[in-house]
Amino acid sequence: MSFVQPLPEGRVLLAAARARIGEANAEVWTSSGDLQHRGHLGDAIEDLLTTPSGKVWVSFFDEAMGGSGPEGHGLARFNSDLTVDWLYPLDSGLPYISDCYSLNVAGETAYFCPYTQFHILSATGSQVTDWGPSPYRSAHYLLRRGPDLALIRGFGPEYDVATMLRISRDDQPQLGAQCRVVLPDGMETRGLRYVARAEELHAFLRSTWYHTDLDGLSTAAVGTGV
Repeated sequence: MSFVQPLPEGRVLLAAARARIGEANAEVWTSSGDLQHRGHLGDAIEDLLTTPSGKVWVSFFDEAMGGSGPEGHGLARFNSDLTVDWLYPLDSGLPYISDCYSLNVAGETAYFCPYTQFHILSATGSQVTDWGPSPYRSAHYLLRRGPDLALIRGFGPEYDVATMLRISRDDQPQLGAQCRVVLPDGMETRGLRYVARAEELHAFLRSTWYHTDLDGLSTAAVGTGV
């Protein structure tokens, strides 16, 4: 399985990133070890995060485009029984999602910055808010607390860069300071697998679990820069 996420009442969601049409690639298990639900969340899953109420946010990478299922929308939300709850609207004037980069969930709201237009977007219920184009493009992870964001991990030599942003309804996202994400001993972070949730960033390297947050990155960015 590619993803493991908690659900209310001690349940656990397991999901695989790839699936053929109609093939179940997700299961919900109870705390007592019973299989409660099986379902199809779509093919080419980029990231998957659950919410406190038990909703399941799923983003998709570019191999999903043109799919006939939820993956064709780039972003989808499912109920805890793995039925579709909401799909990112197509032909609505919102930025088209070719590859849904940087999914993060804070409470019941999802934040994301998709390829190719790289607008900062949020979705709550059926409402999508476009905060405008990001001044830093191609980041794969996003942290968020209030109006403050951090975009993490760009392409090529910027694989370890964290960029601070601030969003508001009255202006375009504002670019802040930058820093590089390094290990506690100062070594580079190649090979880490990241999970971003709200303002916290978790990173895994084999059996080691690292953690930082928006405050830590903001302090490093102001103190060092890139």
